[in-house]
Amino acid sequence: MTLDFNKISQDKRYGYARVSSREQAENSSLESQKAELMKLGVLEQNIYLEIGSATDAIENRPIFFKLINKILKEGDLLIVTKLDRCSRNTLSFLQLKNQLTEKGVAFWILDLPRDYLENSPSSQLISTALAAIAEFETARRKERQRQGIQAAKEKKKYTGRKSVITKDLIKTVEKYKDLGVSVTEIARITARSRSTIYKVLKEELGYISNRLVKNDK
Repeated sequence: MTLDFNKISQDKRYGYARVSSREQAENSSLESQKAELMKLGVLEQNIYLEIGSATDAIENRPIFFKLINKILKEGDLLIVTKLDRCSRNTLSFLQLKNQLTEKGVAFWILDLPRDYLENSPSSQLISTALAAIAEFETARRKERQRQGIQAAKEKKKYTGRKSVITKDLIKTVEKYKDLGVSVTEIARITARSRSTIYKVLKEELGYISNRLVKNDK
């Protein structure tokens, strides 16, 4: 038995959209994901947007972590446009799916068929196979990108990726840290990953150790 989408009211439909960099966000990638979710009846206030790498664990993606652990309730539906928007690999996808199943939350990834949604042995097998294929395709895409970068370097045409750490971000992080705001909250406010905020604090603002003690020397 597959998900009866039409029986889930709009207020119980949630969406998650993610891009890896500010440049992608400025190129309307987030907006296109948002538009796709809204076409499925997800209310705008129920769509959660985030900028950060999918390689980060869920706990290091504060918006997604909050959505999964504090907002979604039994009977809700979470919709994501593509597998790689929410999961690092096959294992993390299955762990996420099991976590949501235990909470009674339906989970729909638009680039996968709905057949995998049910929690039966056959659907678990389908889940594993589909996630593995998606992971393989992502790896191939990254390899092609790596080859393209290498070719550009050989032709001396590669300028490298722009750093997400800007002067404005450094000032913002410094301001909120001085006010005693936590790293997680700063990450949420700036739409950056926790690892980026830690990097700013340690490399740009002179904090040291995991306790982020200020180095006044």
